[in-house]
Amino acid sequence: MKDIDDIEILDLEPKREIKKESVFKENKNIETRVKKEEVPMKKKRKVKKGKMFQLIFCLVSFLFILGCLIHYGSRFIKYYRIYNPKVDSSGGALLLSSYITGNSEIVYEGSGLYITSGNYIYKGDVSNNYIKFNNLLWRIIRINKDNTIEVILDDYLNMLPYSSSPVSFDKSDIYKYLDEKVFNNIDKDMLVKENICTDMVSDLSNIKCDNTASGYVKLLDITGFLNTVKDKKSYLVKEDEIFWLSDYAEDKVWHTNGVNVSSSKETSFYEIRPVIKLKNSVMFESGDGTKEKPYIIKNNKLSLGSRVKLGEDTYIVYDISDNIKLMSEKVLEDKKTYDKNSLKFNVENDESLGKYLNTTYYDNLSYKDKLVKNNWYIGEFKNSISDMESEKVESFIGIPSMLDIKLDSSVNGYFTTTYNNDMLWVYENPLRVSRSTSERNVRITIAISKDNINKLKEDNGIFKLEG
Repeated sequence: MKDIDDIEILDLEPKREIKKESVFKENKNIETRVKKEEVPMKKKRKVKKGKMFQLIFCLVSFLFILGCLIHYGSRFIKYYRIYNPKVDSSGGALLLSSYITGNSEIVYEGSGLYITSGNYIYKGDVSNNYIKFNNLLWRIIRINKDNTIEVILDDYLNMLPYSSSPVSFDKSDIYKYLDEKVFNNIDKDMLVKENICTDMVSDLSNIKCDNTASGYVKLLDITGFLNTVKDKKSYLVKEDEIFWLSDYAEDKVWHTNGVNVSSSKETSFYEIRPVIKLKNSVMFESGDGTKEKPYIIKNNKLSLGSRVKLGEDTYIVYDISDNIKLMSEKVLEDKKTYDKNSLKFNVENDESLGKYLNTTYYDNLSYKDKLVKNNWYIGEFKNSISDMESEKVESFIGIPSMLDIKLDSSVNGYFTTTYNNDMLWVYENPLRVSRSTSERNVRITIAISKDNINKLKEDNGIFKLEG
């Protein structure tokens, strides 16, 4: 017989047990609901605070990411433009700066074209940075990030003292000289102004530029020159040549000395090599930057450096501020003495160079009717450049003063009208003095009226006078 308890549990009350379980579950659910109802506000507050924090975090993150995109995006655009300069085109023409940087190899060692802070700088012994402007040959120093191009004359145009005292460049005689003799005689439409540091440089390890002046023509400064040096070489250095820099010390002025810099008395006669900045709109015409095929900037205007042919003789324009002043491209075939009686260029003394040039030589010129009388500088140099302007003589034919621009330094060894004490200055590098009775080369100067400027027509780089 089965146990009564087993029967009771298994057979007699099965539904009741199920009901109890159901009631238990129901009670449990009620209990759970009660518990949920006991803490609804706490959980809602926690959820609300969490969502708010998450929203703020997302907003801050979004603004941070947006700021990064704007900051680094603008920098990317900036440097992309620097390293990939915009090419302006007009009928397929290119900016000269863009053509050069786009067709040149960028180097990181040795001689060549470097990129420094977005500027392209030539360093060392390079031979592909020649450019022809105003019929003069220049060297490209640097191409700035704004596409302007800084150039320095490949040859010096004169040898003169810096000033009568050591002063900042903007107060020097050379500054005035470059402004009057160079800037007033070249194509100004192609140029932009340059900043010129005027701080004294007493220590090469502490060069500052807190004070500046501005001008269209300047000299290279110490930093600019040393930036051209690489591995003890520079395309600006020529054997035994010294040219002025624009920086001054307390009692001297700085100049080049091989690939180094030195300082000397400001009254020394050193080379002058002007620096100008070409506009960023200058277009590429032709050339590959070599000396044989320099980059060409077309210039059909008569200006400093233009060649003029009269008869069978070729002259170089060196001043157009008054009359068109021309200097012979070559010296005369025969050497001459200057004067047996005077150091002043004189057209009256029978045994003088001045008399010979304005009689015998003048009478044999086929184009003498084209010439006009001009006032030539004949002042004695004492202490300042302005001394040379103190006296003048009028004649059809003259010879250069030390004050006059002299293009093509390969032509040298000739008399000038400038003298000091009892000696004449002979234009040579380094400068020489001579007795007036010695025989020297002769380079002549003439002038034609500025009214003829429209009659001068260019033909293959040479201007010829029509009519």
